[in-house]
Amino acid sequence: MQAYERKATSCSIRIRWISVQCYEIVLPNGKVIVTDPFYWDISHFDGMTELTKEQSMEKTVYAQEGFSVDRFTGADYIILNHIHGDHSNLAGELWNRFYGRVLVPAAGAEEVAKVYDIPYAAVYPLYPGNTYYFDDFTLKTYPGAHDNRAFREGRFMRPSDARNGYAGSEGFSIPCPNRTGPLGSMFNMNFMIETLNNFKIDFSAGRDYEEHVTHMMRERPNIMLRHRIRSYTPKEYASQIERMGVQLALPLHHNNARATEEDLNLYFSQVNQVLKSHGSAARAFNPEPYKWYTIQLSIIADDEME
Repeated sequence: MQAYERKATSCSIRIRWISVQCYEIVLPNGKVIVTDPFYWDISHFDGMTELTKEQSMEKTVYAQEGFSVDRFTGADYIILNHIHGDHSNLAGELWNRFYGRVLVPAAGAEEVAKVYDIPYAAVYPLYPGNTYYFDDFTLKTYPGAHDNRAFREGRFMRPSDARNGYAGSEGFSIPCPNRTGPLGSMFNMNFMIETLNNFKIDFSAGRDYEEHVTHMMRERPNIMLRHRIRSYTPKEYASQIERMGVQLALPLHHNNARATEEDLNLYFSQVNQVLKSHGSAARAFNPEPYKWYTIQLSIIADDEME
């Protein structure tokens, strides 16, 4: 008679964080989703002795090392929350390597195709409030809104300002002129990925959390990939996790903490302390760049855990 099994594991996804809002997600069937494809290597600043204010910010907040576009394992689907350069500068290179589908808010779809020279037929325009049934997952889309930090800090430019026509679009080696700056500020889209095994991954960025959580309270996703806005206290971020009803939360755009040298490992430890004090089983997790993690559901005999 065959012995009882001691444990069994069902893999939900494999995931790793690259930079800003760029996650590489491997589905159980091996297909790969890349969100907001971005990476900016610190070597771009080699030999530069004087930096502009913008370049100094890019080096402090965005520049990394130890990765390259050649290290992606795939990009069957590229999903953009919005089309700013720090969310899209690898879109063309990834498409030329893997020939996947580029899913982008409809208002920025043509600009993405032109800027990165991606064939129009490979770009799939998305509209909020829809459900898209792809072969490898289901995608539900929701309205989004860009973070309004500039307004909170008293900084903004009107469309009539001559500087605003292409402001924010000239960095990260993106061909100019382009309209990724203004279009990225206006058109943002949140979404939820549901795998063929009914595992739900929510992706929400920017300032519209109050609206978005209303949608997610019905969906009850397993994972929350959520913008870690600088002004959020650990208590506020923990509250979002609890209201979403997720089991795990991983941050988006948390590279901004480098501007103030904030210790994010300490921050997420404090988030988890709040969750524990509330009796919540949910946990926040700060991923190490480029490191693969497996998220799975397991059943293990107690004595195997000892």
